[in-house]
Amino acid sequence: MNRQCNVDGCTRQARPQRRLCQAHRARIRRYGDPHFTQWGTADPHDVELIVTEQRPVEGLTRLERVLVARGLTARHVPAAEVARIVGVDKRTVERWRSRDRQKQAA
Repeated sequence: MNRQCNVDGCTRQARPQRRLCQAHRARIRRYGDPHFTQWGTADPHDVELIVTEQRPVEGLTRLERVLVARGLTARHVPAAEVARIVGVDKRTVERWRSRDRQKQAA
């Protein structure tokens, strides 16, 4: 008997003899929250504080990392320093900057 996943709003089929679909089962195992998404939330106050103080912070979501990198780029901070503050590789910062420039040109 196939039935829907028990997570609100999910339209996927639950695995056989289970209550959750595979995607939500993996999210719960990894993050503990079936609705967790690394892109979903960003605290603008925290982002602005990090950009202003230019100090490394752990535990940022992917969205917050990108927003901090954009803010630091606007302040003409070198890519290596942005990478140190955000906690990613220098190449990642360069890729984000390139993608932002491409979007602005379009």
